[in-house]
Amino acid sequence: MKTRFCVECKNFEDRKEIDDIVMCARGHRPGVSCLEFQDRVEDSFYSYIYWAYLFSTGKTDEGRSYFEKRFSKKLSNEELAYACLIDYFELGLGDSNFQKCWKTARSIYKEKLPTISKIFDTALQMFDSRGERTEFKMIFLDLLCSKKTSEEVIKDISEGLYKRGI
Repeated sequence: MKTRFCVECKNFEDRKEIDDIVMCARGHRPGVSCLEFQDRVEDSFYSYIYWAYLFSTGKTDEGRSYFEKRFSKKLSNEELAYACLIDYFELGLGDSNFQKCWKTARSIYKEKLPTISKIFDTALQMFDSRGERTEFKMIFLDLLCSKKTSEEVIKDISEGLYKRGI
């Protein structure tokens, strides 16, 4: 999903009431990005990673009841982080910028989200070495709903068992 409209630009101006146009202050038009165009897909990934971190550390309970109702069970902090990431990967934005975004976010979250970091690092390694995309939604569902451990899931990723079909 590539969004390429003026509303994606941080210089966006809604001047509809003034002169009946919506535009970028720097001349951005749909299909032609100005230099300061920001893709909201990337912003979404960073936001969900941050929320996963907050859940994993117990720094927030916001949304806990939604996830516990959705998965019909009490969730640990780590499981809340998985549930949050399931929500992200259900949006269908997962592959579009994952490689680039994780390489950036990794430096911040490697120590803060060790299990999730190992999962993402292994998936990134599979992509870099074999061009394989990973089915992250299934990974986090398995961690949340099955008896698989994170070590088993990471091993399965490296063996291509979560390989995403085209």
